[in-house]
Amino acid sequence: MNNARMISGMVCLLAGASCAFSNVACSAFESTEQAKLAAYVQKKYKLPPATQLDVSEISFIGDTCYRKLEFKSQEGRRRFRVELVASPDFRFLAPELLDSRVDPIAEERQKQQALATDLTQGDFPALGSKDAPVTIAIFSDFQCPFCAQLASDLKTRILPEQGDKVRVVFHNYPLAMHPWARTAAEAARCAQEQGDDYFWSLHDYLFEHQRELTQANLAQKIVEHTADLSHFEVDRFKACLANRDTRSKIDQDIAFGDKIGIGATPTVFVNGQKVVGPRPEQILTLIREVAAH
Repeated sequence: MNNARMISGMVCLLAGASCAFSNVACSAFESTEQAKLAAYVQKKYKLPPATQLDVSEISFIGDTCYRKLEFKSQEGRRRFRVELVASPDFRFLAPELLDSRVDPIAEERQKQQALATDLTQGDFPALGSKDAPVTIAIFSDFQCPFCAQLASDLKTRILPEQGDKVRVVFHNYPLAMHPWARTAAEAARCAQEQGDDYFWSLHDYLFEHQRELTQANLAQKIVEHTADLSHFEVDRFKACLANRDTRSKIDQDIAFGDKIGIGATPTVFVNGQKVVGPRPEQILTLIREVAAH
């Protein structure tokens, strides 16, 4: 804490007041400091020397001069993002700053509730009633074989067993290593422009025919599929594909996934609780537990 802030604190204490300090007296995050920290993170995380890291402030922590920083790069076949806490003098970086004045159980519950809300707000494709007691949020990639397996489990086992208790929300997270995943994600969002049912129809088609699809035949195959959908405006869909009208939505999906630490697909959240390596047994158990409360 710098001198101005220390003096302000002493004045408050002498006056017997309870003060919430603003961060106006904290050191500015200058470009020289940004460059030093970016160089350190690049070495620490063993990133390729040519990687261009963007560094930005997220927020100060409480009424202190500790601040959260985001280090991010979109280069290469794999995106990189890490969120670290910097000390007031920018000497120290840490993945987390623990506040002993805050109840950790209440804090974790609050974070999970906030995440559960963020996972469902917006125009994400959804299946099931908004009043369902359980929401399954899925981050998925249409070219990912494990995602195809999860989609099959969802359709053939999870929803038939517990569908009346469940709402499914889909988040596109195409991986850079998959050449046609991004195009498929934009196409699925284009289908959703005409209704969620059309999105889920294309969702099922893409996963069920995943092995037959290639970067060369994808556009033709999905147009052929949508031509058989009742009341679907194929010309409108083609225009959306050609103009890449949903590109920004996929960018937002990816940015959101990066922000909350998605590192692989599929990643599943059940009412905000992350499921690692999702298997149908895990998901069904969580659904039963959550629905019982």
